[in-house]
Amino acid sequence: MRKIHALPIGYSDVKSVIETGYYVDKTRYAQELIEKRNPIFIARPRRFGKSLFIDTLDTICSGEQEVFKNCHIGKPENGYNWKKYPIIKIDFSGINHNPNCLENSLRSKLDKIARSYGVTIQISDIQDGLENLVEALSKLSNSYECNIVVLIDEYDAPIVNLTKGSDLETANIKVMKDFFMTLKSLNKHFQFTFITGVSKFSLSDVFSGANHLNDITIDASADAMFGYTQQEIKTIFSENLEAIAKKWSEKESKQISDLEVMDRMATYYNGYKFHKDGVSVYNPWSTLKFLNNGELENYWYESGSPTILINQMLTDPDRFELNMDNLQIKATRDELMYTGSRNEISLKSLMFQTGYLTIDSYDEASSLYTLKFPNKEIEESFQRSIRYSLEKNVKDYFIQEREKIRHALASKKIKIFIDSINTAFATLPYYIDTKQEKQFHSNLHMLLQGLGFLGGRKMYMHSEALSSQGRADIVLELETVIYIIEIKYKSSGKIALSQIKEHQYYRPYLLRQKVIILLGINFNESTRMVDNWEYEVQEAHLEA
Repeated sequence: MRKIHALPIGYSDVKSVIETGYYVDKTRYAQELIEKRNPIFIARPRRFGKSLFIDTLDTICSGEQEVFKNCHIGKPENGYNWKKYPIIKIDFSGINHNPNCLENSLRSKLDKIARSYGVTIQISDIQDGLENLVEALSKLSNSYECNIVVLIDEYDAPIVNLTKGSDLETANIKVMKDFFMTLKSLNKHFQFTFITGVSKFSLSDVFSGANHLNDITIDASADAMFGYTQQEIKTIFSENLEAIAKKWSEKESKQISDLEVMDRMATYYNGYKFHKDGVSVYNPWSTLKFLNNGELENYWYESGSPTILINQMLTDPDRFELNMDNLQIKATRDELMYTGSRNEISLKSLMFQTGYLTIDSYDEASSLYTLKFPNKEIEESFQRSIRYSLEKNVKDYFIQEREKIRHALASKKIKIFIDSINTAFATLPYYIDTKQEKQFHSNLHMLLQGLGFLGGRKMYMHSEALSSQGRADIVLELETVIYIIEIKYKSSGKIALSQIKEHQYYRPYLLRQKVIILLGINFNESTRMVDNWEYEVQEAHLEA
């Protein structure tokens, strides 16, 4: 019987999830890890249930057999030998990463773990503290095993979002190296070690030769260790699917089946593959959010921006180029498993490790993986994140140049205006090159918003302003002048100007008693800047 009438959204403790009745049983993976005893590392994107799985391991290794009586590991026929282990569990996302704080916070955490087992240790430094903790836990009585279980969540949190080469990064890396190298030296005392985080490329920063770790990030044994499979959703959440099908049927006035709900949901949230022959899995966070309210929304983007990805792309845009019209990204295994410098990581490696790309297929002959966006939610999140970063860069630029450009427009100095557009476009990091006219229209619209064409100082902007003959791409209206702008790509400013005149996009503005400037501009395919432009001034409509 369900004790909690709610989906386990945001739960990271396995007892509470099991109590809801909505636990997707991953204990067979936990049993295998414990019994094999290998030190394990695995990377998975954010919001993929890593903390819940860590807590599952913690609860099992604490010997709480009753909690899992209805799970795989709790069934006698599966042969798990229940034991109680001392556990060193550290979530680095919950430790203070500020200057001079990481080491003290880590010392405090080691002391807290010791006290939870009723022992006191000396912690003169991280290495000494960890060694003393392991020694003390190995000698516990009260039916504890002498071997220790080590569980590390979000190992990369203290450094992954820091500026490369900063003093804080350097200081935190030293602390992390001291901790993990000491951990490695104590490996003989551990039943097993399980380390997880979002990225792999930080491994080289905190591990000096992490060859003792078995990295199962793209291993067949871990393909569905995190995330929900199609069958798991059908089995565990059947009532929710039925409720959504009923809701949609009423809303759309037609019969919608559970299968159709699954098909639509799969387009948004399914599609992750972590092994070339692995099963496809759903993002658990987005799936639970959808099952809770029945709305196909972008829950991934709402849950947090991709700081790692965006910071890297902004730092060195020349390394990142992506053609969204032909997204056939090939990658080697080494690129997927990249653990080197953040200054050298490729876009495909970074996007794979942060969950924006996943394995689509594998070619045995070439030993190459083909990568793709997992689903619609992730593709939209990527484009939205990039657009946000573009907007911020553009607005920063125009804040500095705003008065200069406003003055040029008001004074009809069109060349200065065009030069400013080109300067802005030259500074934009072009991660997405759709090679479409609408992209340039959208980007120019965004640029001009940075000028303040949203009201105030009698300046307004209308995008795709409607007239009886069609739509002008952009209309800028100042106090004494109106600009009618038509945008072309791989064409000419002359053709753009002719279109304005032919369709008379200016006619709705003839009664405004302002000078009207018809401006046709063309963007070059190679430079992605304005390479030619033509304009015409209309003043005949003004009263004498």
